[in-house]
Amino acid sequence: MRAMQKKYKLSQFISLLLLLSVSLNANTSPLQEGFDAFKTGRYKLALKYWLPLAQSDEVTKDNADAMYNIGLLYMKGKGVKQDYKLTKKWFKRAAFYGSVDAAYNLGAMYMSQKFGFPSKKDALYWWKQAAEHGHIDSQYNLAVLLAFGHATKADPKTALAWWYKAATKGNKKSAFALAEAYKKGLFGLKKDNKLAAYWLKRSKVN
Repeated sequence: MRAMQKKYKLSQFISLLLLLSVSLNANTSPLQEGFDAFKTGRYKLALKYWLPLAQSDEVTKDNADAMYNIGLLYMKGKGVKQDYKLTKKWFKRAAFYGSVDAAYNLGAMYMSQKFGFPSKKDALYWWKQAAEHGHIDSQYNLAVLLAFGHATKADPKTALAWWYKAATKGNKKSAFALAEAYKKGLFGLKKDNKLAAYWLKRSKVN
């Protein structure tokens, strides 16, 4: 496993695709009205709808989604000046209120130096929060950090469990990771060509 750590860069494994789609509510609500404004390019109006929800002390999904959406506005510089500090502020509030997408994006931004410096420790923390609440890409990323011992002690057993959980929900990268692990006998697994072939097939299913 040490040899693999030296041979590959972490960036070859980690999924850093930021989630850029705003959250919405199917019913008529300030959240939905903000989304309607957003999709037609009226970003300042969207902010006007979302801000009261985001500033509310109520713990609801709509409020968390509004916080997340405002974070996206600051991240992309839509209707406001791009500001990663405010992005982080709103994503953290959204994650605290239960937004797994916000937690995932925090992990991705910490890993990709969007906040000025890379922090695998912070990425690990936020991806763990999202993974524990069912966010599949976070489960995959968390497994990578655990498998290779980045920002934490290597824990291949737990890494394999996260990859398995994500793979069974359709995550192709996790299925491929399991296929490689069984094919090469990595992370404490015995070589098993049958299981390697099974997971490789799962990694290619559309």
